[in-house]
Amino acid sequence: MIPFKNYFILGSVAILFLAGCGAVFVNKGSKDEPLMDGLRNPADMVAKVIVPADQKNVGDFEDGSKNLNTKLYGGNGGTWNAFAYAGNTINDPYIVSGGANGTKMAVHIFGTLTNKGDGQYPAFTLQCKLKQSGAYDASMFQGIRFYYKCPSSDKALTRRFSVPIAATLPTSNGGTCSDGCYNHFGADLSVTGDWAQKTYAFGDLKRGSGWGSPVTPPDFTDHLKELITIEWNHNAQNTAGSYDIDYWVDEVEFF
Repeated sequence: MIPFKNYFILGSVAILFLAGCGAVFVNKGSKDEPLMDGLRNPADMVAKVIVPADQKNVGDFEDGSKNLNTKLYGGNGGTWNAFAYAGNTINDPYIVSGGANGTKMAVHIFGTLTNKGDGQYPAFTLQCKLKQSGAYDASMFQGIRFYYKCPSSDKALTRRFSVPIAATLPTSNGGTCSDGCYNHFGADLSVTGDWAQKTYAFGDLKRGSGWGSPVTPPDFTDHLKELITIEWNHNAQNTAGSYDIDYWVDEVEFF
């Protein structure tokens, strides 16, 4: 058995050793307790990147170009695209005059969507590909906002803003999903009449319930380094008929 005095000596030596390594000993509740911040995990104390406003801008369309803002933080050659399928065609040009807040230009998607009810789920989609290739890291941001206008003339049965990630896109589209794909994180949209700003913290974006392969972890905030595109989608689900589509998007930015 080690004598008590030896325990005391060994403890004192250990304290001296730790002190020599820069350790700070503080009694909880004392006036010096704030010094405990120096003992926390350094990874928890790293300051978030401060991104200038012009580098948060994804696209404002003012130059009429289909290229993303060339100053977008972490961006690399991203582009805008608008498309339809199953025999439908999108209007082109779709970057036109009449932007939000008195700006010059915006995206306007319109036309007649024909749905045959044959399981093809046609849609009129505006898509922002955030990088020329690979996934985009949005972890330095808190969310995304944009201006959206949807007059009552739009008869889509479903209007949705979504942010596809690798886990919800099939491999043919640059993702990792092999079954039950396309259930992206996002939010439903509605008729606005005039321009309205839509603001979504990343934690607000959810997947549709009842379908799609599981995503692990299940929250969007766990996948902020895996963004592939940003999309606006107006469709009629699988209901046969003809539907007038009419919506606008402008001033897209992270915050």
